[in-house]
Amino acid sequence: MISSHSDQRLGEDRQTRIVIAALEVFSKSSFGNATTDEIARCARVSKRDLYSAFPDKHAILTAAVDMVLQTGDENLRRVISDAQKNSASVQGTLEIVGLALVGEILSPSSGFVLRLVSSESVVQPEIGSTYFEKWYTSRSRTVGKFFSNCLAKAKKRINGPFNSDIASRHFLGLVTHLPQLTACIGMAETWNLKSIQAHVRNSVACFLKAYPEVAKK
Repeated sequence: MISSHSDQRLGEDRQTRIVIAALEVFSKSSFGNATTDEIARCARVSKRDLYSAFPDKHAILTAAVDMVLQTGDENLRRVISDAQKNSASVQGTLEIVGLALVGEILSPSSGFVLRLVSSESVVQPEIGSTYFEKWYTSRSRTVGKFFSNCLAKAKKRINGPFNSDIASRHFLGLVTHLPQLTACIGMAETWNLKSIQAHVRNSVACFLKAYPEVAKK
């Protein structure tokens, strides 16, 4: 007899296959033209299994957005951890983080999801607000934790109040606003490695001028 744990695992694997298949179908025929029949065929599941996992196509889109966001956040945490293990300076770590954020935004998969969300927000306003809220909230929390750790090490040298949540949002705005704008309108190719590096370096320098306490040792 299959245990309930095994049933749950099978269900999760099926959901993942459906979401990955949906992203592929959406990229080929757009969200509006994509059908659940196509998604089921691509995922190699029955229509019954698809509808047992997701009530409709909009729910699949929401799950796809969640999966992309989760993958990006896990990668960001790993980047910060690796930078700290390699004893990178605060400025160096922020530049590495900035490069990771811009790389995520300009990647084909994230760029596609961003454009998909932007187009569908016209008829589904909640999908747009969910995407940007979750993206900024999760990234801000991850970067804010890094700032808190920096401040803990330099506690005796901090003058005045410091809000790591606000600082992290300012950092995200400086680093990601312009790349996100260009990715959203399908112009990610205007960026190259040199321009990305210059943008991140200037953004970090600007941020540290506003928040010098972050870099104190």
